[in-house]
Amino acid sequence: MKLGIIYGEISTKHQLLMERAEEIFDSVLAAPIEGIKFVHGEEEEKVLYKDTDLTEFDAVYIRTADNDMMFSEHLVEVLNESGVVTQAENDTYAYESNKFYSMKILAENGVNVPDSIYTLSPEVAVESARELGYPVIMKTVRGAGGEGVMRATSENELKPVMDTMKSFEQEICLQEFKEHGGKDTRVTKIGDYITGYSRSSSGDEWRSNISGGGDRVKANITDEMKQVAFAASASMGFDICGADIIGEEEPYVLEVNGSFGISEEMNQLIGEDVILRMVERMHERAMEKQAH
Repeated sequence: MKLGIIYGEISTKHQLLMERAEEIFDSVLAAPIEGIKFVHGEEEEKVLYKDTDLTEFDAVYIRTADNDMMFSEHLVEVLNESGVVTQAENDTYAYESNKFYSMKILAENGVNVPDSIYTLSPEVAVESARELGYPVIMKTVRGAGGEGVMRATSENELKPVMDTMKSFEQEICLQEFKEHGGKDTRVTKIGDYITGYSRSSSGDEWRSNISGGGDRVKANITDEMKQVAFAASASMGFDICGADIIGEEEPYVLEVNGSFGISEEMNQLIGEDVILRMVERMHERAMEKQAH
């Protein structure tokens, strides 16, 4: 059994996946997305890293950044159509590549998400913020680790940011602010298994992202949160993903992420080797596919 791991520039932890995978798979190859190329022929398509064709692998785990999403859209489709097990469906990265689009898909599938507005116009953004009510969240449609996410408490704060985003040709996504006390829960879904941890912001920072200085703390994952995480992952087409959720009894999904953070510290807090479970899930699905 052969596993490929394709990683983008933000991935610094794919080595942890490799370590676990080498104990389970016969061979493991980690390839940077910059080294991948597609070859289209009349009868077949190949995904090559140097001279190795990843369409001949049993499973490929894709761990890429937002700026790689268009490439990932094509990558996952070619691999899936070639019979390779991945953690995503063909349309998944088209959804994930745009934060507003992903919110739209989730809402259409009955998942609670904050009210969101998508526009190219600062003037329309200002009008829309009045409808949403302050404070309001401003997001670039791409970005990870809390980057490109801002909060405005008044029109005076909002308009200069909107003008700046327009000058940099950034698409604008506005979102109602759901009070969460600087704390959210990263619910990790791996097949039928759910686990996770909560993240708490530090000081006056309202964002709880670990990369922004937030702390990991033990999570109370309610049945309602589990149901929402399963529904969100199914809507987006992920078999393995992380869902950022606020609220325990009436959960809201803020984001669904296919390249969520992994670490030994995460394992220690949760009390289980979540990274091993990810690799075992890929192996399990590859074995099932081989049996059929």
